[in-house]
Amino acid sequence: MTEQGNPAQGTPSKPSKPSKPATIRDVAREAGVSKSLVSLVFNGGENVSEERRKRVLHAAERLGYRPNLVAQSLSAGRRDVVAILVSNLHNPLFAEIVSAAKARLVEAGQRTLIVSAQVDDDGGSAVLDRDNIAILRDLRPSGLITVGTINGFAELADLTATTPTVVASAIDTTKDVVAIVRSDDEAGLDLVVAHLAEQGVERIAFIGGDGGTVSASREAAFRASAARRGFGDNARVERADFTEADARRAVADLIAQDRLPQAIIAVNDLTAIGVITALEEAGVSVPGDCLVTGYDDTMLAAIPRISLTSVDPDNRRIGTAAAEALLASGEKRIGEVLVAPRLVVRGSSTAR
Repeated sequence: MTEQGNPAQGTPSKPSKPSKPATIRDVAREAGVSKSLVSLVFNGGENVSEERRKRVLHAAERLGYRPNLVAQSLSAGRRDVVAILVSNLHNPLFAEIVSAAKARLVEAGQRTLIVSAQVDDDGGSAVLDRDNIAILRDLRPSGLITVGTINGFAELADLTATTPTVVASAIDTTKDVVAIVRSDDEAGLDLVVAHLAEQGVERIAFIGGDGGTVSASREAAFRASAARRGFGDNARVERADFTEADARRAVADLIAQDRLPQAIIAVNDLTAIGVITALEEAGVSVPGDCLVTGYDDTMLAAIPRISLTSVDPDNRRIGTAAAEALLASGEKRIGEVLVAPRLVVRGSSTAR
């Protein structure tokens, strides 16, 4: 025998469907004006009386209406969004640059959109995120700032040909890039080599050189500085990319071949963490048995347990300068802008 519903309890009500977002037509109806007038108000039109502007804004607030900024820009033929394309959202270095660039652009009245440039492929290697790049092409931004080394940067040539583009904290370029704003790697590496020489170091190694143009630039800067300071054959390069895992592999190779130097300069802070980890796992004390330095002075470097000596590239200045170069670009090319770094000395490179 099946149960019968209790009439006294009534028929269960169906769940109500979520209401649709308010449209520009809803706002016009609520305010008692035309759709074109609502569009004028939200596009900053000047030929709208204060009384009608307030009616539209109040109606929009009551209805919870939010204009589609992208659709407005495209339909009006405007290009008023600056895109910031970031190579690696996990690197704290780039967060500082993006924050500073965005702040300067907002101050100048520019809308901004932050987009990830890369994804990991099946093998764990970073490759260009072509879906995000396609979205950027459709958006047609008024300007583009790329942050960090981007694998496959040459594929952005169609974007950089039609969109003023500034590269920050990288050396990637196409013939149309307006400016490159980056740390002065030669000055930064020379600060490190000089500091280690003052500590009495005679045998020194650089771990890096692979992984992109910045890594190669820092390798070249290390070689030049070590040669100027007379290290000769006592300065060597153990090739690695920007990852902690590759740094650990490089240190393991040095130890296995009995070529451990008195000091190791890592291409960046993440690599330096890998160096320190590998050394300590092998029973090599830092800084007692081997001094270690990094580059980029990220928040990791200042953690007391790590206390990493690192080159501060002035990331906020790089971000601000990149935004200023884009704002000032017009039709002209600005070229390369080098930001002077400073060395922050901590416990990892101070002999005890």
